[in-house]
Amino acid sequence: MVFKKRKTVPFLSEQRKKQPCEIRRAAFISQRELLVVGLNRFRRSTAGNEDLNDGVAAETVAATVAAAAGEGDAENQRIAVLVDSATDVPPEVVEKYGVFIAPLHVNYSDGDFLDRVTIQPEEVYRRFETEIPKTSTPAPADIMSLFDRIAAEGYTHVIAVTISSGLSGTYDLVRSIASGRADLQCAVIDTRSIGIAAGLTAVLVCELVGSGMPFSQVVARAEGTAERSEGFFCVNTLEYLYKGGRIGAATYAIGSKLDIRPTIKCNEEGKYVVCAKSHGRKGSLKKTVSLAKKVAAAALEEGRSVRFAVAHGDAEAEARVIADDLKAEFPQAIDVIFCQISPALVVHTGPGLVGVGVSVL
Repeated sequence: MVFKKRKTVPFLSEQRKKQPCEIRRAAFISQRELLVVGLNRFRRSTAGNEDLNDGVAAETVAATVAAAAGEGDAENQRIAVLVDSATDVPPEVVEKYGVFIAPLHVNYSDGDFLDRVTIQPEEVYRRFETEIPKTSTPAPADIMSLFDRIAAEGYTHVIAVTISSGLSGTYDLVRSIASGRADLQCAVIDTRSIGIAAGLTAVLVCELVGSGMPFSQVVARAEGTAERSEGFFCVNTLEYLYKGGRIGAATYAIGSKLDIRPTIKCNEEGKYVVCAKSHGRKGSLKKTVSLAKKVAAAALEEGRSVRFAVAHGDAEAEARVIADDLKAEFPQAIDVIFCQISPALVVHTGPGLVGVGVSVL
């Protein structure tokens, strides 16, 4: 299987413009973390070498890099995990690992609401009859406040995991604020995905931090996993994608008339693309699941581990069936996470969304 490759993007500062931006996805704010970039270059240089191009070799190099940076001992590191609300990290994971959450905003004509804080998915569904709201990034002041809390609670490092920079300005905002924190060593990971497909990377980060793994190794592992992972989404109607500007008028008109349902994923730039088209709801769900199964089967054949996630937007019964099917067909999977999508994502997909994420470890 050929895993998706991420596009390199130049640094924003003049001093760094000519350097390849592996740090675009994992934005390190300290010089020591730059050593991890060497790991990424190692992966590319050994592509096609069956003896080296696997997770074990990459993780071995990550450990060597971290040791060279003096990070083999994590005793003096306290690592906080920060996510935005649209990563859909399950509540039980948030509670267990003390995850800090930056809520996106859901904007109605009569007020501004905090995603999953002052508004829940059910209210968005209820209000669709009268208004389709807008969404916006977390407020800069809120993110600054979160970093202040993290520092006040005695953390020394922060790993922030965000939804795709191709769909939201959240990554750039968090990265900008993190870069000004001289009191914290920070890495900001651009998952180039959305919803629980992005949240799967955050779940891994929580587990690795909880195990006591040093900062640089956690970031290297998380970045590699995000690179290999996929998320596929089936929507029940094209209306909300069209009104949100995600698809054109012609696609909306023809698709609606012929009952053509797209399966959507994020490409290497982290933007929505249609990866499959099916007739009717049943065919669309089947195709979405089959794409996720294909990714998982290929990863398992290569000796990797996988974790699934099934997310829904007011389509719990259908999503439960899919989750049970994945558990039965892939008993070797680490887990099948089940969750509801955030209000911020409901705005753009409408009711009836079912998403299947595959984290390739």
